[in-house]
Amino acid sequence: MKIAAYPGKIEVHKDGCYVGSQKIECPQTPAARIMRSGDKLDILPNIKALDKRGDLLFTSVLLAVVLGLSLLAIFKIRIFGKTLAEYVKPIWYFILISVAVVSWQYLFGLKIDDNLMSIRISQWVWEAIVLVSAFKLSRIPGFGYGNMFFLGVLYSIVIHGLKAVVRYYFYNKTLLYELDRFVYGSLLVMAIAFILGSVFVYLKKK
Repeated sequence: MKIAAYPGKIEVHKDGCYVGSQKIECPQTPAARIMRSGDKLDILPNIKALDKRGDLLFTSVLLAVVLGLSLLAIFKIRIFGKTLAEYVKPIWYFILISVAVVSWQYLFGLKIDDNLMSIRISQWVWEAIVLVSAFKLSRIPGFGYGNMFFLGVLYSIVIHGLKAVVRYYFYNKTLLYELDRFVYGSLLVMAIAFILGSVFVYLKKK
């Protein structure tokens, strides 16, 4: 059944799919399958206070993050001895590629009916990007373990922050789901950037 067969925007809830207040049969598309299965929490408990929409809170957090990064860049504030520009300049093209990969996932990847293999491959791509970025920065004099930690934070914001924005504004996800997915994804990024990045730093020192 095609999504286009229904007038209005389809919203996926725990008890089924709706157009407005009318319950309908959920479309059998890769995107719809991800939306239904994705409502399951992977990390966080079911926190009732966050299991809802909250435009003001979400937008405020988003603006605070953007403002924070802007202030870091404008005032050249050092984090573990390095400015934001010193982190970004050596790997700026990797950051752009990671943004392009996330955009591709939602613009095209979810529309490909290949049992989500395209989505998995695109995830491997951004994981490889984080790994290569950590290796590249570890080769630069002055970059240490703390810098690898902030690299993980930076990529978590870029990759999973962007995903959170898309899911919230275009897929109508709740605050709880967004937070769960951000934490889950960020742990993976940190495992690659901080843990493996620290291994690169250690090997360089050896």
